[in-house]
Amino acid sequence: MAIIELVNDPQKAQQLAQLLAEVWGEKNSISVDVIIAVVHSGGYASLASSDLSGKRQIVGGSLALVGRHDNKLHSHVTGIRSELRNSGIGSALKQHQWAWAKENDFAAISWTFDPLVRRNAHFNLVTLGAKVVSYHRDFYGELNDVINSGDNTDRLVVERQVAGCDIAPHAETVSSEDGEELIETPHDIVALRQSGKSADQVLVRKARLTQREKFESAFATAKFVRGFTSDGSYVVSSKVR
Repeated sequence: MAIIELVNDPQKAQQLAQLLAEVWGEKNSISVDVIIAVVHSGGYASLASSDLSGKRQIVGGSLALVGRHDNKLHSHVTGIRSELRNSGIGSALKQHQWAWAKENDFAAISWTFDPLVRRNAHFNLVTLGAKVVSYHRDFYGELNDVINSGDNTDRLVVERQVAGCDIAPHAETVSSEDGEELIETPHDIVALRQSGKSADQVLVRKARLTQREKFESAFATAKFVRGFTSDGSYVVSSKVR
């Protein structure tokens, strides 16, 4: 069972920085001083630890900034050790973050994710019940970490409601209806990026451009993402929410 605790001293900030560097393959993905500054200025930082091989180890963490837009907390990063990504630790971290936001009177939590990554889309839109707000082309510019390297950083911005909710949101997968559009995701875009095969990089580029065109067209015509299907597609609708 994972234990979630707030980062409230330099030692825990160092542990969070090391965890995030391990997850993204960067020595200095987010520095200790930045984590401390975020916490000091009212932001959120947490660590997840779990017993592994008889020893309690840091297995995940999250960092969120206080936003000026409509009293929202912006979750910048949440990372889990790769071998534990399907263990429920990510859900535990996001539930802890939601409860903290509720306690501190935030209206909602926003964050970004890569719309090509199917498992993240399901986690964000179904498990967490977040709603898609907007699509951004090359949001972060070029990133050279082990997950994003070699691809554009197009992102969806999502929000998870806090104000007015007694319990944290959750959703179910949906099926498309007449007149709705499906925007597909590859089975595992991260594996394609990391394969080292030129043919796979062509597939990555094609998937990005195809999805970009569909999302930008949808938002340009006032459509919205109604949900996510069980087989990995976004359902885009023009019907009244």
